[in-house]
Formats: sequence, C-alpha cells, structure tokens
Amino acid sequence: MKRLIGLLLVLVSPYLYGLDVSSLSLADCEQDALTSSAHLQNLQAQVRAARAQQKGASASLYSSVSLDAKGSWVSDVPSLTLGNSNLQFGDNWGYSVGPTASYVLFDNGGRSSLSKSASKMASAQEQAYEFARKQILLQVRQAYFAVQQQLQHLVLLNGQLEVVQKQLADVQSAYQAGAKSKLDITIAQKQVLKTQAAMSAARSNLAGDLRTLFELTGTDYGINPTYPTDKRLIKANYPGNTSAVLATDSLDSTLGQFLPYSQSEFDENSPKLAALDEMSQYYAYLAESYKASLYPRLSLQGGAYFEYPNGAIREHVFLGRAGAAVSIPLFEGGKNRQQARAQQEMAHAKRYEKQDAKETLTALFLSAKDRLYGLQIQEELLQDMIKQTSEAARLTYQAYKAGAVTFFEVDRANLDLLDSQLSLADVQVEELNQLAILHSLSKETL
Repeated sequence: MKRLIGLLLVLVSPYLYGLDVSSLSLADCEQDALTSSAHLQNLQAQVRAARAQQKGASASLYSSVSLDAKGSWVSDVPSLTLGNSNLQFGDNWGYSVGPTASYVLFDNGGRSSLSKSASKMASAQEQAYEFARKQILLQVRQAYFAVQQQLQHLVLLNGQLEVVQKQLADVQSAYQAGAKSKLDITIAQKQVLKTQAAMSAARSNLAGDLRTLFELTGTDYGINPTYPTDKRLIKANYPGNTSAVLATDSLDSTLGQFLPYSQSEFDENSPKLAALDEMSQYYAYLAESYKASLYPRLSLQGGAYFEYPNGAIREHVFLGRAGAAVSIPLFEGGKNRQQARAQQEMAHAKRYEKQDAKETLTALFLSAKDRLYGLQIQEELLQDMIKQTSEAARLTYQAYKAGAVTFFEVDRANLDLLDSQLSLADVQVEELNQLAILHSLSKETL
C-alpha cells in the first residue's frame, strides 16, 4: 500500500502546484552560457580579424601581379624634315597595357618579421578566447551550484518542518490530555513558524540565484523565478504562490562529476599565460620589422606589354621590360629606431605581466587545493556529527515524552540536527566551487 501511495505521489508531483516540472541541467546551462555570451562572440570576431590580418601579412612574402594600363597624349611630336619628307618621331596618342610582376628580393627580414608578429597576435587572441571561455564556464557553474545549494536547503528545511509539525501535533494531543503545558505548545508552534520562515527565505534566495544564472545563460528557460520550489518537495504545504517547480542535477552526482579534479595539476601554459607569452613574441617580432626598415631594400619588377608607339616609331609592338630598384634609408629622424625600441619594451612588459599572472594563478590554484582539503575533512566530520545529532534528537524527544526533559531541549536538539545538515550542504557546495576553480586552472578538461 505504501508503495502504491508513493507511486501515485511521483506521478502527480508535476501537477501539485498546477505547474510542470522545469528541468535545469548543468550541461545545458554551460552550453547556453557559451552560446549567448556577447564577450565570447566579440573575442571570436577578434580571432577572425587577427587571422585575416595574418594572411594579409603573409601575402607580402610572395610576388604580386597586376594588370597595368596607361594612355598618353602630347601636343607636339618631334619631327625631322628631309627633303620633301617630314618624319615624325612618335605620335600624339600612345598607350601601354600588360601584366606586371613585382617581388621584394631583400628587406633584411622585415616582411617575414611582420608576418610572424601577425601570427603571434592571432595566437594570442585565440588563447584569450579560450581563457574567457573557461572563466564563463566557472561563473555559470558557480551560479548553478548556488541554485543547487538553495534547493538542498529547501529539502532539508522541509524535512525539519515535517518533524516539528508532527511534534506539535503530539504536544497538542498531550496537552489536551493534561500531560503537557501551554509553554510546550508555544515552543512547538515557534518551531513550525521559524522553519516556515527559513523556507521562505531560502525560496527568496533561490529566486535571486536563478536570476543570476539566467543572466549568464542568456535565457530563463521559461521559468518564473519569483517564488520557486524543488521537485522533491511533493508533500510540502506552506504559504505563498509557487512560481516554478525545479528539477536540477543532484548535488551528489555533481560532486562525483567534479571530484576527479581534486587530483589535477596546475597548467603552466594555461590560456592566460599562453596569451601573454604570444603577445610578448608579437612585440618582439614587430620590433624586428622596424629594425629591418633601417637597411637597404631591393625589389625586382618585370612585365610584358602591348604598346603604341614603339618609341619613336609609330607602330604597335609587344615587348618585355624588367628592372631592379634599391632603396637605402639615409635619414628619418630616428623614427623607426624609436619604434623598434618601444616594441622591445612592450615585449619586456608582457613577459613581466606573464610572470605576475603566473604567480597569481598559481597561488589561486594552491589556495583552492588547500581549501578543498580542509573542506573534505570538514565534510567527514559533519557526516559523523549528523549521525550523532540525529540520534540525540530522537533520544531527546523520547525523553521528553517520558517527562525526563523539557521541550526546550527538544527544540535545541532539532536545531542542532538542522544546522549540521545545512552545514554539510554548504560545505559540499563550497567543495564544488573549489573544484571548479581547480578545473579552470588545470591541465585536465571535462
């Protein structure tokens, strides 16, 4: 019979509040946060722009081919009179059309350095994107953990509410039989009201945590977060209009998913550090490209053209033409030298910034490790404490019914048990927060 009642409760639970159960998984929230993030989309666009610039810079390493065409007109054409003949050297009108190929034979590595610097910039942008992606995942996970925390509080508080409501009914029956005092009823009623108030506060906190999560994911999943509750509270009956019934990943399963990261190692080449390293090299190559402009530049050019006139002869002709040009910088006011120096200093700055960031991230990683270790010990102690306080609460209530203790002691025993249970939930969520930090800074990936 009990199994049948339990089955019926499960079947009708989605409709207890006149609402469908809204499922909210961590995996969906992570994916939606990554998809909707304007910051990530901005970085993606920057990556595409940097890669396009890299291709443009690399193109300068190859020869260029163009189709050149020109026309001309002169008012006077040189001529020579020989006897009765007048010879004109050329024509008033002229044109030339044909392909031209150009190639820089030597520039002391200027174009190559510029191409390498563009490549490093693109790599830096990609690493910046990856770091931002990890940070968004960390934020949405911690927001999801906060929702799980409040839902677990609700379930624990509801369990406490069921206990104190039963105790209130027992005390009222005993009072009517003349076995208990009015003070006992008052304390028992206070227990019920205090627990209901705590549940209402948890639902309000849950509403705020849900809105934070929705802001990160870019969607509210059709959930009204005003005054939500947990799917597990199928028997709950307390004041207020429920706005949504939620089903999330269980706290235990999420802990099991993230627990392997407790053994992770710090990533010496994390995206943040890799981006700074790439930027340092970007500035170093840019400095080399400025230095190269201080040396001679040799370029070649050649082409085939269809022309008229053929110099002094008025005829159409097809001919080839080739040449070389040398450019030697003599004076430019130290502009390129100072530009090269500036880029070198920026390269040094990025190396120091990387060193500082590495120290900061390493300290954060080790701090999370230390914090996690302490939390795991605390969790074990709390689990033992819950067993003891649960037994103590049971024995205290039995002693009260036997007249050996007052209801004050029952109240205190109940609160001790509830505090231990809530503390365990808080510790487990804090473990998840530290594990998420370790994952964001470690070599392992999900």
